[in-house]
Amino acid sequence: MNQPPLPEVLDLAGEHFHTDQYATYRDILEQRPVTRVRFYDGSLVWLVNRYEDVRAALSSPRLSNDPTQQTDIDLSAATGIPDDLSEYFRRNMFRSDEPDHGRLRKLVTREFTVRRINAMRPRIERITEDLLDKFAATGGGDLVGAFARPLPLTVMCELLGVPEEDRTDFQTWSQHVVESDPAFAERNAASYRSLFECVRSLVRRRRDEPGEDLLSALVEQRDAGDRLSEAELISTVFLLLVAGIETSVNVIGTGAFLLLTHPGQLARLRADDALMGSAVEEVLRYMAPIEMTSRHSLESVEIGGVSIDAQSTVLINLAAANRDPARFEDPQSFRVDRNDGSHLTFGHGIHYCLGAALARAEAEIAFGLLLKRFPGLELAVPTEELTWRHVFMRGPVALPVGWR
Repeated sequence: MNQPPLPEVLDLAGEHFHTDQYATYRDILEQRPVTRVRFYDGSLVWLVNRYEDVRAALSSPRLSNDPTQQTDIDLSAATGIPDDLSEYFRRNMFRSDEPDHGRLRKLVTREFTVRRINAMRPRIERITEDLLDKFAATGGGDLVGAFARPLPLTVMCELLGVPEEDRTDFQTWSQHVVESDPAFAERNAASYRSLFECVRSLVRRRRDEPGEDLLSALVEQRDAGDRLSEAELISTVFLLLVAGIETSVNVIGTGAFLLLTHPGQLARLRADDALMGSAVEEVLRYMAPIEMTSRHSLESVEIGGVSIDAQSTVLINLAAANRDPARFEDPQSFRVDRNDGSHLTFGHGIHYCLGAALARAEAEIAFGLLLKRFPGLELAVPTEELTWRHVFMRGPVALPVGWR
């Protein structure tokens, strides 16, 4: 069936990306897999969507991950980061190229090996059970606020050594700063400043009272070997706290939504818990928790037959690539037995997500114990009443549930 032609330039803040963006992604893949879009600040940028193009772009040395390399987007206006704090939020492994990327990544890699994550599973299970005990006592409510958010928040804060008294405020600030809409720029700027002060205070505390946590190890490496600057230290902690929490919040919230709205697939998973691993991969593919990431062209580059000038911003559409019919059979269907982990949700190449194993473990444990504890779990509102995060971050803002 032929789709109506796309507008010459799609607006990221427009209805095409806020009503049913997966229909838009389908149309883009069919009609214009490399296309121009209008960014939130009004700038024109490129959007790459096809699986093979996305995979190649993620690992291309001609596309930089360092935001200082680009000139066509006002990042401070788009994100709300105050200019005087910019370096403290952009000098981490995610926003750097080699050799800095490898140096920064190596400092935290040992904490995120599969072996180390497996050793953490009993503690993650205990946290999950405690949260479900509290939720059961309420008789129902928002699964995101009561479970999907506090689970990864608690795990990451324990890993880094964030005191319990700081976690509630941090949860609010981290939700604010992942918003990309400049309509919230003033609020976001205040949250960035609060986060900066919070992390700087934690660093000072760990200098005076080191522990066995990751933050203490990073502070020690900063002070003893001068292997990272103070700005890199703060930026790395910020990345781990925000990215390590918000991604998993979306995976757990979205996964619960998908299972509850696909009863046949939910029944299959309940009947065979050996499918849990493939079910998590399908959640990650079908609704990527982070829909898009960005790069900046260091030189002229051709992607998908389209010539892109040097110093251009390139948005890489992970969500569209994960539903590319050229790569995935029947990509619009959600199937817990798909057993295909080739999605690009965690990226590709040197910037492949360091926390992928932790996110998978949290999701597997969360879904397994949730379904076991609540066999009659169901949505408490019609799906059309749910509110979703839009573009870049994807997940339900809240997920009201009850049980029979």
